[in-house]
Amino acid sequence: MKKLLIILLAIFLILAGCSQNAADAPSTNEITDTNEEIKDETSENNEDANKPEAEEDEKAEVDVSENVSEEAAEPEAEEATEEIPGREEPIREEVSEEGQAGEEQGENIENALKIKGLVEKELSLTLDELKAMDDIIFEADFYSLNNFGTTGYTRFKGVKLWDLLKNEAIIKAEASKISIIAQDGYSVEFTPEQVQMEYMDETNPDNKYPMIIAWEENGQEYSPDEGNTYKLVVGQKEPGDINKPQWVSNIDLILVE
Repeated sequence: MKKLLIILLAIFLILAGCSQNAADAPSTNEITDTNEEIKDETSENNEDANKPEAEEDEKAEVDVSENVSEEAAEPEAEEATEEIPGREEPIREEVSEEGQAGEEQGENIENALKIKGLVEKELSLTLDELKAMDDIIFEADFYSLNNFGTTGYTRFKGVKLWDLLKNEAIIKAEASKISIIAQDGYSVEFTPEQVQMEYMDETNPDNKYPMIIAWEENGQEYSPDEGNTYKLVVGQKEPGDINKPQWVSNIDLILVE
């Protein structure tokens, strides 16, 4: 009997211990909750760990997008510089340094005799350059007759106009008119044949005179203070020809047309 009680007591104690262990053991729900918490923490850790990488990826995408935008914009910029159909750009003719210097010099020279138009070489000649043309210099006493019947002799020195046009400017064959234009706009016109011909003196028909551009009158050079120092002088075509109105002073331009 005593042994039986001892056995029952032992069984009771064993059952009591199992119950206590069962009570202390976590329930299924608790295990599940714990697993969820662990899973959440793991997920958060993974998100935190991946966040820098995601930000770097986003930054890389932005950089790539910007580069693509810039590359795409470059062709547009190039297209913007393309010539527009129908639009004419100003033509710039190439001029040699020598030719450009000569042109600028001609424009800036004061007291220059200019020759332009239908010639091979447009010129802007200084007085010294004209004086150096020894082979075409002419000096003589020219007879004059004006509209009032006044006559007289005046000694002039200058260069033969036709030789100047033919040898220096090289007048073109198609030229049909030569205008002598003063600084104040006064002008006279001749044909090439009239410039080439020899003129006379009705008081001495044996004297022959070319048409000249003079810079000296009665031994005195013209003063630059009074304008360009060049004067057209022409004799008479025939007796009674009124020639003095054709004596153009302060010549600025000889225009060949």
